[in-house]
Amino acid sequence: MSRGLGDVYKRQSRAGTTRRRSWPRASPASNALGLPARIGLFLATVLAIIALAVLPLLTPWFIHTALDAASSADRLGLTAAQTQALSDRSVEQLVLGPGDFLIEGPDGDLFYDSDERGHLADARLLLGIFLIVGGVSLLGLALASLRWRDRREAMWTAIRRAGLTTAIFVVALGSISLVAFDSLFTLFHRVFFPGGNWSFDPTTQRLVQLYPFAFWQVAAAALGILVFLLGLITWLLGRWLSTREADEPGGSTPTATSG
Repeated sequence: MSRGLGDVYKRQSRAGTTRRRSWPRASPASNALGLPARIGLFLATVLAIIALAVLPLLTPWFIHTALDAASSADRLGLTAAQTQALSDRSVEQLVLGPGDFLIEGPDGDLFYDSDERGHLADARLLLGIFLIVGGVSLLGLALASLRWRDRREAMWTAIRRAGLTTAIFVVALGSISLVAFDSLFTLFHRVFFPGGNWSFDPTTQRLVQLYPFAFWQVAAAALGILVFLLGLITWLLGRWLSTREADEPGGSTPTATSG
Protein backbone atom coordinates (compact mmCIF):
# COMPACT_ATOMS: atom_id res chain seq x y z
CA MET A 1 0.00 0.00 0.00
CA SER A 2 2.75 2.46 0.96
CA ARG A 3 4.67 1.54 -2.20
CA GLY A 4 1.60 2.29 -4.31
CA LEU A 5 1.18 5.70 -2.68
CA GLY A 6 4.88 6.41 -3.30
CA ASP A 7 4.44 5.69 -7.01
CA VAL A 8 1.48 8.06 -7.14
CA TYR A 9 3.47 10.83 -5.47
CA LYS A 10 6.35 10.33 -7.90
CA ARG A 11 4.01 10.52 -10.90
CA GLN A 12 2.42 13.71 -9.53
CA SER A 13 5.86 15.22 -8.92
CA ARG A 14 6.94 14.44 -12.49
CA ALA A 15 3.69 15.91 -13.84
CA GLY A 16 4.22 19.08 -11.84
CA THR A 17 7.76 19.37 -13.17
CA THR A 18 6.45 18.93 -16.70
CA ARG A 19 3.87 21.65 -16.19
CA ARG A 20 6.47 24.05 -14.83
CA ARG A 21 8.80 23.34 -17.75
CA SER A 22 6.04 24.08 -20.23
CA TRP A 23 6.28 27.77 -19.19
CA PRO A 24 10.01 28.57 -19.27
CA ARG A 25 11.04 31.82 -17.68
CA ALA A 26 14.28 33.59 -18.35
CA SER A 27 16.35 34.69 -15.43
CA PRO A 28 16.16 38.36 -14.43
CA ALA A 29 19.86 38.82 -15.21
CA SER A 30 19.44 37.64 -18.81
CA ASN A 31 16.69 40.23 -19.36
CA ALA A 32 18.35 43.15 -17.61
CA LEU A 33 19.49 46.26 -19.43
CA GLY A 34 22.78 47.92 -18.66
CA LEU A 35 22.99 51.41 -17.22
CA PRO A 36 23.91 53.09 -20.57
CA ALA A 37 20.88 51.47 -22.22
CA ARG A 38 18.56 52.58 -19.43
CA ILE A 39 19.90 56.14 -19.57
CA GLY A 40 19.53 56.16 -23.35
CA LEU A 41 15.93 54.96 -23.13
CA PHE A 42 15.18 57.52 -20.44
CA LEU A 43 16.57 60.46 -22.41
CA ALA A 44 15.01 59.31 -25.68
CA THR A 45 11.61 59.03 -24.01
CA VAL A 46 11.81 62.49 -22.46
CA LEU A 47 12.92 64.11 -25.73
CA ALA A 48 10.25 62.29 -27.71
CA ILE A 49 7.53 63.38 -25.28
CA ILE A 50 8.55 67.05 -25.47
CA ALA A 51 8.90 66.98 -29.27
CA LEU A 52 5.44 65.47 -29.65
CA ALA A 53 4.03 68.10 -27.30
CA VAL A 54 5.59 70.94 -29.32
CA LEU A 55 4.02 69.91 -32.64
CA PRO A 56 0.41 70.93 -31.85
CA LEU A 57 1.67 74.35 -30.74
CA LEU A 58 2.86 75.03 -34.30
CA THR A 59 -0.62 74.65 -35.78
CA PRO A 60 -2.73 77.66 -36.86
CA TRP A 61 -5.54 76.50 -34.58
CA PHE A 62 -3.45 76.91 -31.45
CA ILE A 63 -1.47 79.96 -32.54
CA HIS A 64 -4.57 81.90 -33.61
CA THR A 65 -6.17 81.15 -30.26
CA ALA A 66 -3.05 82.28 -28.39
CA LEU A 67 -2.79 85.45 -30.48
CA ASP A 68 -6.36 86.35 -29.61
CA ALA A 69 -5.74 85.63 -25.92
CA ALA A 70 -2.67 87.89 -25.97
CA SER A 71 -4.48 90.72 -27.82
CA SER A 72 -1.79 90.75 -30.49
CA ALA A 73 -4.03 92.46 -33.07
CA ASP A 74 -4.66 95.40 -30.72
CA ARG A 75 -0.94 95.76 -30.03
CA LEU A 76 -0.19 95.89 -33.75
CA GLY A 77 -3.18 98.05 -34.65
CA LEU A 78 -4.27 95.45 -37.21
CA THR A 79 -7.31 93.26 -37.69
CA ALA A 80 -7.34 89.73 -36.31
CA ALA A 81 -7.23 88.34 -39.85
CA GLN A 82 -4.15 90.41 -40.74
CA THR A 83 -2.42 89.40 -37.51
CA GLN A 84 -3.14 85.74 -38.08
CA ALA A 85 -1.90 85.92 -41.68
CA LEU A 86 1.39 87.50 -40.57
CA SER A 87 1.83 84.83 -37.93
CA ASP A 88 1.02 82.04 -40.39
CA ARG A 89 3.70 83.28 -42.78
CA SER A 90 6.19 83.60 -39.93
CA VAL A 91 5.54 80.07 -38.65
CA GLU A 92 5.68 78.69 -42.19
CA GLN A 93 9.16 80.13 -42.60
CA LEU A 94 10.09 78.96 -39.11
CA VAL A 95 9.18 75.35 -39.89
CA LEU A 96 9.45 74.97 -43.66
CA GLY A 97 11.74 77.77 -44.75
CA PRO A 98 13.33 79.49 -46.50
CA GLY A 99 13.99 81.19 -43.17
CA ASP A 100 14.89 84.69 -44.33
CA PHE A 101 11.74 86.15 -42.74
CA LEU A 102 11.51 88.85 -45.38
CA ILE A 103 7.79 89.15 -44.80
CA GLU A 104 5.90 92.10 -46.14
CA GLY A 105 3.60 93.90 -43.73
CA PRO A 106 0.18 95.41 -44.53
CA ASP A 107 1.84 98.77 -45.30
CA GLY A 108 4.11 97.22 -47.92
CA ASP A 109 7.29 97.50 -45.85
CA LEU A 110 9.20 94.60 -44.30
CA PHE A 111 7.39 93.53 -41.16
CA TYR A 112 10.53 92.54 -39.22
CA ASP A 113 13.73 94.53 -38.88
CA SER A 114 17.19 92.95 -39.18
CA ASP A 115 17.51 92.18 -35.46
CA GLU A 116 14.14 90.47 -35.39
CA ARG A 117 14.95 88.45 -38.49
CA GLY A 118 18.25 87.38 -36.93
CA HIS A 119 16.49 86.16 -33.80
CA LEU A 120 13.89 84.28 -35.81
CA ALA A 121 16.66 82.60 -37.82
CA ASP A 122 18.28 81.46 -34.58
CA ALA A 123 14.92 80.22 -33.31
CA ARG A 124 14.41 78.30 -36.56
CA LEU A 125 17.78 76.59 -36.16
CA LEU A 126 17.06 75.68 -32.54
CA LEU A 127 13.59 74.35 -33.36
CA GLY A 128 14.91 72.33 -36.30
CA ILE A 129 17.63 70.71 -34.22
CA PHE A 130 15.20 69.87 -31.45
CA LEU A 131 12.59 68.35 -33.76
CA ILE A 132 15.27 66.27 -35.48
CA VAL A 133 16.54 65.05 -32.10
CA GLY A 134 12.98 64.25 -31.09
CA GLY A 135 12.39 62.32 -34.30
CA VAL A 136 15.63 60.40 -33.88
CA SER A 137 14.60 59.60 -30.30
CA LEU A 138 11.28 58.16 -31.48
CA LEU A 139 13.09 56.11 -34.12
CA GLY A 140 15.56 54.90 -31.51
CA LEU A 141 12.75 53.74 -29.24
CA ALA A 142 11.16 51.84 -32.12
CA LEU A 143 14.46 50.16 -33.00
CA ALA A 144 15.07 49.30 -29.35
CA SER A 145 11.70 47.56 -29.23
CA LEU A 146 12.73 45.43 -32.21
CA ARG A 147 16.25 44.73 -31.00
CA TRP A 148 15.43 43.90 -27.40
CA ARG A 149 12.58 41.49 -28.01
CA ASP A 150 13.72 39.33 -25.12
CA ARG A 151 14.15 42.33 -22.80
CA ARG A 152 11.01 44.30 -23.45
CA GLU A 153 9.91 44.16 -19.84
CA ALA A 154 13.09 45.96 -18.79
CA MET A 155 12.76 48.34 -21.75
CA TRP A 156 9.17 49.30 -20.92
CA THR A 157 10.10 49.67 -17.26
CA ALA A 158 12.74 52.27 -18.21
CA ILE A 159 10.30 54.04 -20.53
CA ARG A 160 7.49 54.17 -18.00
CA ARG A 161 9.84 55.63 -15.39
CA ALA A 162 10.89 58.32 -17.85
CA GLY A 163 7.25 59.16 -18.50
CA LEU A 164 6.45 59.42 -14.80
CA THR A 165 9.56 61.51 -14.11
CA THR A 166 8.68 63.87 -16.96
CA ALA A 167 5.13 64.32 -15.69
CA ILE A 168 6.30 65.02 -12.13
CA PHE A 169 9.02 67.40 -13.30
CA VAL A 170 6.67 69.47 -15.47
CA VAL A 171 4.22 69.79 -12.55
CA ALA A 172 7.06 71.07 -10.36
CA LEU A 173 8.27 73.44 -13.07
CA GLY A 174 4.74 74.66 -13.67
CA SER A 175 4.33 75.40 -9.98
CA ILE A 176 7.51 77.48 -10.01
CA SER A 177 6.45 79.30 -13.16
CA LEU A 178 3.28 80.51 -11.45
CA VAL A 179 5.43 82.87 -9.38
CA ALA A 180 8.61 83.13 -11.48
CA PHE A 181 7.65 82.79 -15.15
CA ASP A 182 9.48 85.99 -16.06
CA SER A 183 12.73 84.65 -14.56
CA LEU A 184 12.35 81.26 -16.26
CA PHE A 185 11.59 82.96 -19.57
CA THR A 186 14.74 85.07 -19.27
CA LEU A 187 16.84 82.07 -18.24
CA PHE A 188 15.60 80.06 -21.22
CA HIS A 189 16.64 82.79 -23.65
CA ARG A 190 20.02 83.32 -22.02
CA VAL A 191 20.78 79.61 -22.28
CA PHE A 192 19.54 78.99 -25.82
CA PHE A 193 20.21 82.45 -27.31
CA PRO A 194 23.53 83.40 -25.71
CA GLY A 195 24.17 86.01 -28.40
CA GLY A 196 21.72 88.29 -26.62
CA ASN A 197 19.57 89.07 -29.68
CA TRP A 198 16.32 88.21 -27.92
CA SER A 199 15.42 91.43 -26.12
CA PHE A 200 13.18 93.79 -28.10
CA ASP A 201 11.29 97.03 -27.59
CA PRO A 202 7.54 96.31 -27.41
CA THR A 203 6.72 99.90 -28.38
CA THR A 204 8.48 99.78 -31.75
CA GLN A 205 9.43 96.24 -32.75
CA ARG A 206 6.84 94.03 -34.38
CA LEU A 207 8.08 90.64 -33.18
CA VAL A 208 7.13 91.27 -29.55
CA GLN A 209 3.93 92.97 -30.61
CA LEU A 210 2.88 89.94 -32.65
CA TYR A 211 4.09 87.51 -29.97
CA PRO A 212 3.96 89.43 -26.67
CA PHE A 213 4.79 88.08 -23.25
CA ALA A 214 1.19 86.98 -22.72
CA PHE A 215 1.39 84.82 -25.85
CA TRP A 216 4.32 82.90 -24.40
CA GLN A 217 2.53 82.44 -21.11
CA VAL A 218 -0.33 80.76 -22.96
CA ALA A 219 2.10 78.69 -25.03
CA ALA A 220 4.09 77.59 -21.98
CA ALA A 221 0.91 76.56 -20.16
CA ALA A 222 -0.29 74.56 -23.15
CA LEU A 223 3.11 72.91 -23.55
CA GLY A 224 3.19 71.99 -19.88
CA ILE A 225 -0.26 70.42 -20.04
CA LEU A 226 0.61 68.41 -23.15
CA VAL A 227 3.93 67.21 -21.72
CA PHE A 228 2.19 66.19 -18.49
CA LEU A 229 -0.52 64.25 -20.34
CA LEU A 230 1.96 62.54 -22.65
CA GLY A 231 4.21 61.67 -19.70
CA LEU A 232 1.25 60.22 -17.82
CA ILE A 233 0.12 58.22 -20.87
CA THR A 234 3.67 56.94 -21.36
CA TRP A 235 3.83 55.83 -17.73
CA LEU A 236 0.47 54.05 -17.87
CA LEU A 237 1.24 52.41 -21.21
CA GLY A 238 4.72 51.35 -20.10
CA ARG A 239 3.35 49.98 -16.84
CA TRP A 240 0.75 47.90 -18.68
CA LEU A 241 3.20 46.63 -21.31
CA SER A 242 5.96 45.77 -18.83
CA THR A 243 3.46 43.83 -16.73
CA ARG A 244 2.15 42.01 -19.79
CA GLU A 245 5.67 41.10 -20.90
CA ALA A 246 6.41 39.72 -17.43
CA ASP A 247 3.25 37.59 -17.48
CA GLU A 248 3.79 36.12 -20.96
CA PRO A 249 5.43 32.71 -21.43
CA GLY A 250 9.17 33.14 -21.69
CA GLY A 251 9.03 36.52 -19.97
CA SER A 252 11.45 37.51 -17.27
CA THR A 253 10.65 37.24 -13.60
CA PRO A 254 8.20 40.08 -12.83
CA THR A 255 9.80 43.15 -11.35
CA ALA A 256 8.26 45.63 -8.95
CA THR A 257 5.60 47.65 -10.71
CA SER A 258 6.01 50.85 -8.74
CA GLY A 259 7.29 53.87 -10.66
